Amino acid sequence: MEDMLRALRGTTIASTRSPAFVKLAPNDDGSSLPPAFFEHPDTYTKHIGPDGRIRSWGLYPYIPHGQQGAGHEDIPYPMMRKMMHQMTYAPLNRSTQLLRPEDQFMNAVLARRKRELKQVDLGDLTRRDYVLRIHMPEIKTATGEDRIWRRFIVSGGMSLGVFQDKVLAPLMGWVRNFHAHILTDYRDGTQYGPKNSSAVDMMHVDASGYDFLNEDDYCVAHIMTKVGDACQYEYDLGDHFRHDIIVEKIVPLEESYGRVQVLGGSGICPMENGRGNDTWAEHIETLTKSGTPAARRELLSEIYSMPNYADRGWNKRSKFDPDYFDLSETTQAVMTALGTKLSYSPGAKTFKVPFAPEAFLGPLTASKRKTTREVTMSPGDSFGFFEELKKDGRDSRRATACAACGNPNDLKACSGCGQRFYCGQACQKAHWKSTHKRECAMEKKKRASD
Repeated sequence: MEDMLRALRGTTIASTRSPAFVKLAPNDDGSSLPPAFFEHPDTYTKHIGPDGRIRSWGLYPYIPHGQQGAGHEDIPYPMMRKMMHQMTYAPLNRSTQLLRPEDQFMNAVLARRKRELKQVDLGDLTRRDYVLRIHMPEIKTATGEDRIWRRFIVSGGMSLGVFQDKVLAPLMGWVRNFHAHILTDYRDGTQYGPKNSSAVDMMHVDASGYDFLNEDDYCVAHIMTKVGDACQYEYDLGDHFRHDIIVEKIVPLEESYGRVQVLGGSGICPMENGRGNDTWAEHIETLTKSGTPAARRELLSEIYSMPNYADRGWNKRSKFDPDYFDLSETTQAVMTALGTKLSYSPGAKTFKVPFAPEAFLGPLTASKRKTTREVTMSPGDSFGFFEELKKDGRDSRRATACAACGNPNDLKACSGCGQRFYCGQACQKAHWKSTHKRECAMEKKKRASD
């Protein structure tokens, strides 16, 4: 196994070298560990890309776009090493509490970063509006411009969990709580994500930085503090859909209102399970220029079957438009998401083919938190259906936003059901008239029956 790992990685660390911090199992000489894990987690040398950005905690050297593993570690290596560790460290963990070296190292890194972030004074940034631009860097037009981008406004005080689940996912066109994701602060490589996620692509987390801080504990202002700051939004840890988010403006406090606004954009979202940015760029080429009629039909059939296309009626369109963007449609998607509870990451949607046994979803039902099961696609669909566990309990005040406008500040719960939060009476009245009157009655009825 170790020989295979060395071959995959293409480098060898002498077995005589002793790690500065982590402890290795007797039959693990560490020859397949990235060099950073031989250093101390408080002082290790972070890899900085040629663009000055730090990715994945700085654990990996930057791999230029277009090469194997671009933007993250080569996928076969961490997967193979994880397989070895399951066989090597699992018995030791039960008997001696010895975690695999990657986990020992990352636990120390996370603890140190938490201590550092506690000392950060964000000032009034949590109440100031951020004008942000998000784009998918490898997907370009013929003239080299970003093909898929959005411009929008959020409050700096919005928790990163809400930011991803209720803004970024619907803004771009991804399915909420389907795949895992990571937000990376390019300044120092710190990563934030959904703790305890049951998304299937969490098996690939080692290829994206091994671990991350709980996104619900931090806000937008923690990862971007001035104009020009940028972070990476990686969606789907298996396919690695990469987005860059850049601060274009931080609005003065007296002009900030906390409301989420979609200002503009271009380009349709790639299909779920679409194998990343580069593959989507190739698909666009196939559909618009190089593909034969048969190849186009086959590809369109696959695209239209994916969950972020299946319910949008795209199969009825006469022509696929990769540059399609509708401002009102996107705004409505974001506003709808803001009006709901935060997704329950331990109950992420699960792909289930019609013949799969119910036991396939068994681990989700064992959750200790009170949940309900929601079927979001019918069993008769040709590619199966998704089931998701939804939490019955309300969002925590630190990880929610106004259900009407997205403002994360000065929130008060609905006095009727206690399940939605609002930043003021105007928003509460508007949301009551639009949707919450019916929802509130249902929530109160559900609570009374418990």
